[in-house]
Amino acid sequence: MPLRSSIPGAFRGLLFGLAIALAPARALAQAPDAGNAAEKWPYALPLFGDALSGRGIRMPLPIGLGVNYAFADQPIKISRLAVGANDSEMVDMTNFIVFDDLNSRVHALNFRADLWVLPFLNLYGMGNYLIQAETDVSIIEPFAFNAGAKQSGYGGGFGFTAAGGALGFFGTLDLNWTWNKMENLDAPVGTFLLTPRIGKNLGKHGGIEWIVWVGAMRQSIASETKGQINLNDAVDGAGDGSFQDRMQAWFDGLPPSQQAIVRRVVDEIQAGRPAGGTLIRYDLDKSIAYPWNLLVGGEFGLSRAWRLRAEVGFIHRTQLVLGLNYRFGGFTSGR
Repeated sequence: MPLRSSIPGAFRGLLFGLAIALAPARALAQAPDAGNAAEKWPYALPLFGDALSGRGIRMPLPIGLGVNYAFADQPIKISRLAVGANDSEMVDMTNFIVFDDLNSRVHALNFRADLWVLPFLNLYGMGNYLIQAETDVSIIEPFAFNAGAKQSGYGGGFGFTAAGGALGFFGTLDLNWTWNKMENLDAPVGTFLLTPRIGKNLGKHGGIEWIVWVGAMRQSIASETKGQINLNDAVDGAGDGSFQDRMQAWFDGLPPSQQAIVRRVVDEIQAGRPAGGTLIRYDLDKSIAYPWNLLVGGEFGLSRAWRLRAEVGFIHRTQLVLGLNYRFGGFTSGR
């Protein structure tokens, strides 16, 4: 009989490690726009802004403050998995557990401050509050069951956007790095986003400036995740002992050589009866199942200062971003 897991139900505790912290920071679509009337640029930034403005290139106001709401739903992969109970040794389950579906959903708020330091370069910093990160898991072996977990978190990061334009279109390339601390993880989760976009400023219609774009996003996350959770909070039936009974029946059917591998973990869980007071520790490597997805979005300029934006992602990863940005000039150049 092949060994699949010593504590299948306890893997609901692992789910806290799989709620990936999406960094909802997005590149500014409002890039410098050529073909406008020449104007005097009164601000110190971006550098060379006065020269380009005098040639009819209309630039965004250099300083921005914004808030974004982001939702993302995406599949996750696990490549390595180890579990322990209380102070027992960690048992490697990588070749023994069979997962079916493993999906992560995140609702988050992102607060961002940005600065155009050059006409083609925007730098920004951000803070993240993850309202809810939820993971659903379906496990096939050693027996089929579904599990789920929810948690919140916070974090921050930084990034930059490179922008340019030609033939009436603009292009941006955004890179950012964030670290988000989830409440049931031992350390922050690092995330990297690479997002190229191509778009066009359609001009003003009905008093609103319309900007549209298409693009793609590549996401990668730090692979190793460690954490812990009480068995009662992770597994239905742990409090009344029914889960322990099911686990014991499975354990009793293993050959002695396989029982030896998982015996300490099983004993620790059984010792926690009937309250289910066992601390489940986990250590795993995970990754985004499909790193790339496509994007379609738009920005709507209510004025030169106030900007609204919306963006949707699709193909393997579903996401929605809604944002409000306020821009202002800051220091004048004195010229």
